[in-house]
Amino acid sequence: MSNLMRAALLREFGPASNLTIERIPVPLPAAGQLLIKVRAAGINPVDYKTRNGKGIAAKELVLPAVLGWDIAGEVVSLGDGVSRFDRNERVFGMSNFPHAGNAYAEYAIVQEDEFALIPASVSNEVAAATPLAALTAWEALFDHGQLAGGQKVLIHAAAGGVGHIAVQLAKWKGAYVVGTASQQNHGLLNELGVDLPLDYNTQDFTVIAKDMDVVLDGIGGENSLRSIDVLNPGGVLVCLPSMYKDDPVILEKAASKGVMVKWMMVTPSGERMEQLADLLAVGDLKVKVDQTFPLEDVGKAHEAVETGHVTGKVVLVI
Repeated sequence: MSNLMRAALLREFGPASNLTIERIPVPLPAAGQLLIKVRAAGINPVDYKTRNGKGIAAKELVLPAVLGWDIAGEVVSLGDGVSRFDRNERVFGMSNFPHAGNAYAEYAIVQEDEFALIPASVSNEVAAATPLAALTAWEALFDHGQLAGGQKVLIHAAAGGVGHIAVQLAKWKGAYVVGTASQQNHGLLNELGVDLPLDYNTQDFTVIAKDMDVVLDGIGGENSLRSIDVLNPGGVLVCLPSMYKDDPVILEKAASKGVMVKWMMVTPSGERMEQLADLLAVGDLKVKVDQTFPLEDVGKAHEAVETGHVTGKVVLVI
């Protein structure tokens, strides 16, 4: 193994064309860390927002930086005290979020306790598409929303990266799921088990979705305000876009309706990755990879995610 590796480097915030492929030194693992040969890296909306200099992760970033947090690959070497994994094992996880995850490279250093083994039946691409979106969906529904079997949940953008996973997790729990997506994605919603698919272009969810216990909103703003109207008193609205955090208009309306609003930032967890791995292994969770790109086309991959019309996930294959 050479001591240099290819990586997509961001030298200054801005458009996708600012991502350049360069050769940089292969890092070395410290105590509790693994060196991973990256086989695939998932791309999430937070990636392009960070590239543009927006949001919490951009504040943590020291440029030049290697973006990306979702990693799937093989363990190459172990730092001191690593006990959960051996060399050559396939592992996946969300690395170091919201600090730099360094996923868009041939090798990456990760924390042992943020990763889990990839089930034998799961490809590197699917594994790389899973962590951030699945951890977000799990935290939103179960930690913040306290969603239980027999409850009703409205999932906005149900065909998207977080959405299509959230639908499956909610169904696995035994909840009744209402999901919004454009008409062309209703086939996917039916496949995922959505009980009531709504076309956000032609149907008003506030008229049709009633008595919800939880709403998962990845859109924010006006959508969050309108979502409060469909919740039962005591219900929970979980907002993903951090730019609306503690918006007084949203909080005031929620208070008047007896509804809770929670904003969340996803946290890495190897333990939770193990639970997700179990669901992937038995087929209770299927993560859809919409498009894959080689590392050289990282800019195109970002542009694909930035359109906002991806069903499932975009993955870099390294």
